Amino acid sequence: MSSKQAPDDVRQTLEEAPGGGAGRLVSSIQDAGARRDDEQQTPGTWATDKVLVKGNDNALVAVKVNSGDDAWRHDLAGPICATMKHVTVDGRTAVMFKDKKKDGTCNQLALFDLNSGKKLWQVVVPWKGKYIPLPNVTMTRGVVSTAWWHGSSGYDLNTGKLRWTHKATGECHDSGFAGGKGLLLRIECLVGSDYEPVYTVAKIDPLTGKQAWRYDVADGVNLVYLVSSEPPVIAVAAGDPSISDLISLDEKGKYRATIRLDGGHYDLYCDDGIINSAVDDCSDVAVGDGQVFINSGEEVGKLNHITNRIVSFDLGTGKPVVKFEAGRDQMIYPIRMSGDQLLAFRRGTDNYAPFSLVSLDPGTGKETVYFYFTVLGEAMGLTYTKYSDVVVENGRIFFGSDTVRGEVIKGQPVPEWLAFGVGSAG
Repeated sequence: MSSKQAPDDVRQTLEEAPGGGAGRLVSSIQDAGARRDDEQQTPGTWATDKVLVKGNDNALVAVKVNSGDDAWRHDLAGPICATMKHVTVDGRTAVMFKDKKKDGTCNQLALFDLNSGKKLWQVVVPWKGKYIPLPNVTMTRGVVSTAWWHGSSGYDLNTGKLRWTHKATGECHDSGFAGGKGLLLRIECLVGSDYEPVYTVAKIDPLTGKQAWRYDVADGVNLVYLVSSEPPVIAVAAGDPSISDLISLDEKGKYRATIRLDGGHYDLYCDDGIINSAVDDCSDVAVGDGQVFINSGEEVGKLNHITNRIVSFDLGTGKPVVKFEAGRDQMIYPIRMSGDQLLAFRRGTDNYAPFSLVSLDPGTGKETVYFYFTVLGEAMGLTYTKYSDVVVENGRIFFGSDTVRGEVIKGQPVPEWLAFGVGSAG
């Protein structure tokens, strides 16, 4: 962990390779309570050096890392409706959940200590309406922010006190934040008789809510996702729902470069929040200080051998820089940066090649293997990065589901895997 980070910073953990070799299961969370054929939402997966924490319908549940014993459970007033991936250096994160007393309104925002399960504060946000998108939630140093159709607000991380609020004006509304090192806001305006969306991305001072700069996205873009707040990188879908381009901006919000993804050569997926309205929920992408890392689409070679690669692009020029091959019968996915190193997950595709957590050096092209591991068949679905959470923390890799569907065999409910973690066996 960087010594320069304060307790209320969003953590940027620097990982140390455990030395290779075999991996082992260090924790798992299962649930046999989902009703048969009922799809149960399970948003949110977090890990610290002590616990693995999972959102499960209307509760947060935690198990101890290494022992796998139950750590704590916190039942909420209603189902979880918005989460974030960010965690502070001292292990706090915020979630939103519904208040059943108010007809399922997604208006409860609370901050939790992940290690202890203690709720530190809870506030009510003024989201209203059943037929408009759910709020989203994120945080940057010292502030938790949430946006909804008719406004947005920022709350002091330590006290929950309201610091600022925005209200929708005319045809425009705040439609989502990206947090982390900084705070970006997506502003959506519905204009014309056809209510075509026009987007603006703004850098926000998290302490005051004021705009530092604005970048107007070109007309004709159907969707905008906030891939990274600092350095600012956005993904756009122009012409159809799939992402067509990445756009990098400088520290003042000025255009730098475009990275074109069309043609199916690259596989970048962002979820605009059917579950939690997160506009920064993009899988298989990582952004460093000068490069963005994405994975190529699936390639089928001779004898149906499946593979892919990670490719980095320079944020200043938009040109490719370095490639990392997955290898025969394997797929590789970028997870996050650890300093100037890229952490990636390699997945076997032929039931023989093992899985692995690796560190990739963009400067030298060198690969360092953390460990190799296998996954039980019943948990295999959690390793598909497009549809699951993947977290690397303290030398371990964790996988968490977004949804589960209840199953019954011979009258008995089958335990559904919600999350599991793997660490070095050495």
